[in-house]
This record gives sequence, structure tokens and C-alpha cells, in this order.
Amino acid sequence: MFVDGFRRALLSETPSPYSRDLGAFLSHARLLNTQFSNDTRRTLELLRTDRIKYCQFLNIPVTEAVPPTATAYMPRIPKSTYEAEGVMGAASLELGNLFGYEETSRFVMYDIYPVKDFEDSKSFVNSRKMLSFHSDGSAHPKLSPDYVMLYCLRSSHHAHNLIVDLDELLGRLPLPVVDLLKQPVFRHLVSQKPERYDIKPVLFEENGAITVRYDEDNVAGVDAEAVAAQRLLNREIRNIAISVANMDHSLLIIDNKRSLHARSSFTPVFDGADRWVKGAFVTKSDVRDGLMLDLPA
Repeated sequence: MFVDGFRRALLSETPSPYSRDLGAFLSHARLLNTQFSNDTRRTLELLRTDRIKYCQFLNIPVTEAVPPTATAYMPRIPKSTYEAEGVMGAASLELGNLFGYEETSRFVMYDIYPVKDFEDSKSFVNSRKMLSFHSDGSAHPKLSPDYVMLYCLRSSHHAHNLIVDLDELLGRLPLPVVDLLKQPVFRHLVSQKPERYDIKPVLFEENGAITVRYDEDNVAGVDAEAVAAQRLLNREIRNIAISVANMDHSLLIIDNKRSLHARSSFTPVFDGADRWVKGAFVTKSDVRDGLMLDLPA
């Protein structure tokens, strides 16, 4: 990922991103970004220009000690260094601006790991239940991410990501179904407490491209025709999904508007060695780096 001769100490010097003021963190991320190899820049350019829908960087030279995976919802697990976060920050600079959701975390970096008593929930901290196909922030009324970044601190060979290319998916759907998915005939869950929904499409047009905002578990057609279209959509999603393994110290970046993603089910042990992934959102929109959004009342 980095140029030959990269000084690894630069990673260990990364300031904490767990602050409302990201100035010091982003300044260091810019320094780390200058150390990216040409291959890394080319790959991120392919993603940014929609020529690929995801990319994964392996064997990232992070040497920080990873503490035991937590089991409770949702304390931030203290780390003595922020090397993984530094890599994520440096990569985000090639794609846009970091931002976050208050309902996910107080900060732009958030943690994903299995939580006791949530194993079979629909939450992103579930485990025994598959995390269904979705695009992150799909129902948020203000902003949805262009990219989702997933840095794997600790992997589980039982858990892997599933990714669906939107262009391939659209090519498998009958044109009348595609047209219906562009209509506001789908109920999207916006919040659970209080329970609130928006009626809107699944497919949108942005800057000349078709984009998707969808969450399989939290979207439902409002009539029989829309229900049938969603049933076909879900079937074709599963027919073409590809599997991407999470490896220790790998960074997976997904085009959140031009693909869908999911996570397979797995059985956690809650012994401190379960899967642990750092997540972050990136937008192409001209917003302040570090912007935190909440749901309007």
C-alpha cells in the first residue's frame, strides 16, 4: 500500500480521530497519504471514477497491538495507537470527506463487533443472523455515504462480506421492474425510536448514473406490484453476490451508491478474539471533514 522505504513510525504517530476536532488527525493523514504507492493511488482512482465498485488492500504494515474485542454495546475500545485509523484517514483523502452519524457513533470512526444479546437482531452488531444486503445511510434524510471503509483489525474465517455490483444487478432485472424501483412506492425505515418511515424509490439518478439506496430488512413495497418487484430484486441480489474475505489488517472500501453489501452469519465466542472491524463513511459532497449528522426530530 505504501512506497518502498516507508517509515512505519509515521503510522504510530497518528493522532486520535476520536475528537470533534479532526484537525491534527487529518493533517497527519495528509502526511501518510503522500507515502501511498502509485498502485494504491491508481486503485483508488478506479474506485473514485466508478470503474470498480470496491477495492481491498491486504497486508497493511500496521503493527499496533490490538486489544481484546469487546462484547458490550457500545463502548469505544481504548487503543494506545491509531495506526489503522491513520490508514483509513489517508485513503479517505483520495475519495472525499469523512463524516458520521450520531446514531452510529459520536465520532467519524466506529466499531463493528458481535455484541451479546444482539446475535439475532437486525443490527450491524449481530452475528448469528446474516447482516442483510444494504447500502449504508440509505434512509437518512440528509446525506448517504458515497463510500464505506471497513478496516479489519481482527478477522474471523467464518465471517465474510458479500458485494453486489449495481450495474450487473440492473442488467438482470426486467426493464419494467427497474422502472418501478425508480418510483416512490417503497417504505424506508428512517428511525425505530420513534418509528418513522419515508416513502421513496430504491433507485435514483445522480450525476447521470443510477444509484441505489436500499436496506433489505428495512424497506418494503407499499403495494402488491412493489412487493413483487422487491422479491425479484432480492432474488437476483443473491444470485450474483460475490464473497470477499476479511483478513487481519486489510482495508475494504465499497462504493456505497453503486453497489450493495452484506455480511455472512457467524457464531461469536465472546472470548476477546471475535471479529472486530473499524468503519467510516466518506462523501463526495462539499461538507466539513468530520461532520456528524443526526436525525431531525
